Amino acid sequence: MRNPFEKEDHTGLIVGVAVGVAAGISLGWLFLTDKGAQYRRQLSRKFKETVSDKAADLIDKKTFVPKKMAKVATDAVVKD
Repeated sequence: MRNPFEKEDHTGLIVGVAVGVAAGISLGWLFLTDKGAQYRRQLSRKFKETVSDKAADLIDKKTFVPKKMAKVATDAVVKD
């Protein structure tokens, strides 16, 4: 039989609600404000630049194509 006076542990629920609230506020700021739109554009450019660099490095390592030529090709594929 279960002890009716034993407290239940709700820390998982509290942490989950806190993470959900923080994510909601962050997404709301990113998508509903002008400053958030600017930040999204910056993140997008940085992400595309990083992907292009990593792809050029991989092409350089795995093929005989030099990194400069691979970078030109990956920049063409990953457009702004």
